[in-house]
Amino acid sequence: MNQYFVMLKENARSLKNVRVIVGVALFFALNVILNLFGSIQITNQLKLGFASIATAASCLLYGPVPNLVLAPLLDLVNYMVKPVGAYYPIFMISTMASACIFSAYFYNCKKITWVRVILCRITYDVVVSLFLNTLFTSMLWSTPFLVIAGPKLIKNLISLPFQVVILYLVMKTCIQLKPKVNR
Repeated sequence: MNQYFVMLKENARSLKNVRVIVGVALFFALNVILNLFGSIQITNQLKLGFASIATAASCLLYGPVPNLVLAPLLDLVNYMVKPVGAYYPIFMISTMASACIFSAYFYNCKKITWVRVILCRITYDVVVSLFLNTLFTSMLWSTPFLVIAGPKLIKNLISLPFQVVILYLVMKTCIQLKPKVNR
């Protein structure tokens, strides 16, 4: 447990590194672009997208602290660029949870395996997509939780194989680039 807090403290120091700030900002911008052009809004409550891949890559390369710091801003900018429905600031918790999940699975990871990627994606889908986003959407639109959760579950099950393959390929590439990025 102590090692975890030491890692967080060291990662927090990276906020003083210009290369880290620029790198996280570039993945921030990629997330916004993927949210804008790489997602399909099915309904107000249902969206199919790949913007989380940019967050995962940033978490692998730069860790939890820089990504957690920018998560609330990322949520706001994504809404400003592509507004769907009303802005609900509590959704930033989902963005922060995403950074935590991807960092837990990929930061300081030496080898990317299919099992790690599948578990990460399932954790993300269950915690962020099926629980948090559904809960917040339910609160925002006063719609019963299960009415929203049903279609989201089907969408997540259908998109899971595609999300896993894309995440695996991107994480494998990021692992190879990590020594060059963290010079």
